[in-house]
Amino acid sequence: MVETAEILKELETERLILKPISREHTEDLFKHLSDPEVTEYMDIDTMENIKEAEEIIDFYLEKEDKKTCYRWVILNKENNEFMGTCGFNSWIRNRANRSEIGYDLSKRHWGQGYMVEALEALLKHGFEVLDLHRIQAMVTEGNIPSCKLLEKMNFTKEGFLRDYNYWKNGFVNEYMYSLLEDEYRNNF
Repeated sequence: MVETAEILKELETERLILKPISREHTEDLFKHLSDPEVTEYMDIDTMENIKEAEEIIDFYLEKEDKKTCYRWVILNKENNEFMGTCGFNSWIRNRANRSEIGYDLSKRHWGQGYMVEALEALLKHGFEVLDLHRIQAMVTEGNIPSCKLLEKMNFTKEGFLRDYNYWKNGFVNEYMYSLLEDEYRNNF
C-alpha cells in the first residue's frame, strides 16, 4: 500500500508546482471559485464568502484522512501564483484500482497549456506511483474545452450519461472519459 506521504508529495513540471491543498490556500481558492466562469460546469455554486472556501478545503482534508480523495493546488513555478486545482476526486482501490480526476483553472490562464502540463504530472503520479489501472473523468455537457483537453490527452469518450447529477437547481448530463494504464504507457 502506498503511504500518504508518497501520495501527497509535491509534484513539479516545467512551469508548475502542484502542492497539496491546505488552509494556507483559502483566500486564493475563494478568489478562484468566486468567478462564475470558472464554476460554470462544476458541481458547486460560485462562492460568495471565504467560509465556503474553508469548507471545501476541510472537505478535501477530511477525504485525504480517509484516503479517498487527494487535491493539489496549481502554482506558477516562476512567481508562486495560484492558478487552480487538480486531483483525484475518488480513489477506489482493491479490485477496481481506479480514480476519477477533477481540475479547474483560473480563466486568465486558459488556453496556455497549463492544464495539459498539470494533468500530465497527475496522470504520471496516478499510474506510476499510485499504481492505478484506470483514471476517469466526468465532464458536464457543454464544457467543450474540457472534452478537448481530455481527448488531446488520449482519453476515450465512453458515453453520455443523461440526467446523471443534480446541481444548480437542475439535472445535468455528463460525458464519461477514461484512460487505462496500458494506454498511458503507450502514449506518454
